[in-house]
Amino acid sequence: MSVKTQSLWSTLKPKRRERRLLVYLAVVLCFAAWKFLPRPWHPATHLQTVHHLVESTATQEQTKKTGRALECLYEAYLERFAALPTLRTNHPLLKVKLFKDRDEFRRINPGLGWAEAYYRKPYCRAYYAAGEDNPYHWMLHEAAHQLTTELAGLSLEKWLEEGLAEYYGTSLIVSNRLLQGKIDTETYPVWWIDELATHPVLDENLHNGSVIPLRSIVSNSGPSLNRNVNLYYLHWWTLTHFVFEHPRHRDQAFALVKDGGGLTAFEKHIGPINEVQEEWHDYVRQLKKELAHARTQGSQREILCADSPDNEQH
Repeated sequence: MSVKTQSLWSTLKPKRRERRLLVYLAVVLCFAAWKFLPRPWHPATHLQTVHHLVESTATQEQTKKTGRALECLYEAYLERFAALPTLRTNHPLLKVKLFKDRDEFRRINPGLGWAEAYYRKPYCRAYYAAGEDNPYHWMLHEAAHQLTTELAGLSLEKWLEEGLAEYYGTSLIVSNRLLQGKIDTETYPVWWIDELATHPVLDENLHNGSVIPLRSIVSNSGPSLNRNVNLYYLHWWTLTHFVFEHPRHRDQAFALVKDGGGLTAFEKHIGPINEVQEEWHDYVRQLKKELAHARTQGSQREILCADSPDNEQH
């Protein structure tokens, strides 16, 4: 090797510190790939319903039940939002990935944190929660997100986007119908309702942290989400339920959704945020009392959609 070549090699050769950094970078990249990249997945069942295409590793019966629940949701959502100018019913089949259980879901979709399901266009991804009284509520939440995007063509503020998904994900399905606003107590975040508005007085709850100011909720400017996940979902859900179900406001719910749910739209259609906060707080306190005495019968959750036109492929 010539002196000139040796000199060039010495210039280009990574120094010991640089080599060490390259090794560290390679380790970090390998760890990130292991933690975050999806694993291969091989669904055994493909179910086509009227509006959905479901890929599944759950049992055939579990897949059928989930497909029927999705159709019940679709019908209810369309019934409420049929008049939206952005609505499009000529969409392709809505795509769904149904995993057999939570372990498989989290193994195939690593790095999810606290998420139990998620929607990333074009797929809803969730598992069949066989050990829970309502095994499809996680899927219905994500499917509502899918409908908001792919059917309704809406762009909503975070509180209303999530609240609308919870409004449908917590609704009972009885005799082939999703009963909008009729709460199934065995769903998330209803389980955690005791964490919200723990004191009868609003000011005390604002002080003890069990209520986040509605101005912060609607404008998405409150405390850390990661440290208050359940509390945020409780606010998003109850505020949406309040808007959609309260006799004074439910006639304005459609207009609020149409306008995106921002603070300006909220005060235009629902009222001054500070006044509404008092009203919502009273609503939540009453809702907590009703839920404390609620007893949801298992038979109520049976989805009687045997006449749904399914087309199974295995």
